[in-house]
Amino acid sequence: MKIFVLTLAMLVMLTGPALAVVPLDAAAIRAAQDYGRSKANVPLAEFLQPWTVYEERAARFDDTAERACHYSPFLLVAADARDRTTAGGPVIAADAVKLLADYEGYVVFGVTLSGVQADAGGRLAASLRQGRRTIGASLVNALPPGDAGPANLVQVYFYFPARDVAADKEALLTVTTADKRTRNFRVPFGGQR
Repeated sequence: MKIFVLTLAMLVMLTGPALAVVPLDAAAIRAAQDYGRSKANVPLAEFLQPWTVYEERAARFDDTAERACHYSPFLLVAADARDRTTAGGPVIAADAVKLLADYEGYVVFGVTLSGVQADAGGRLAASLRQGRRTIGASLVNALPPGDAGPANLVQVYFYFPARDVAADKEALLTVTTADKRTRNFRVPFGGQR
């Protein structure tokens, strides 16, 4: 009976999808906090670069281009540590655990769009496509105008249910505006921390 249960457990673990939001253990939290501390004086765009992808049709890859940033658990903790270090505050593991609890169950993308009305947050839709599976965003949060930098840029955060997203498969993030224009971002989940 014991062998049957162990075999069944292994089968379930090996055949189920790998979650795109992998929980961080204490060592990974320390590594993320160390990374954030070490990058405290680096410009934000440079700090986010390893987690940033640009719109497929972007002519340039700079701060004027439409882009999406995957806020992985590692990046969430690193960004928090970077912000606390910059502000001169302490970086504590317990704070990272609380932060991760706030995002538990979600795969989060921050998307910077241009040429979109600042009040368009409620009229934007996003989906993640992995193979034949399409996952819709369960939450959308648009920042007020000007918070994303230049006035022609809008920053929107999309939250997808983590249980539906596989960490080992590339995804196509598609954002559709009220006028039915789409922006596509290829997200290589496997290569990100």
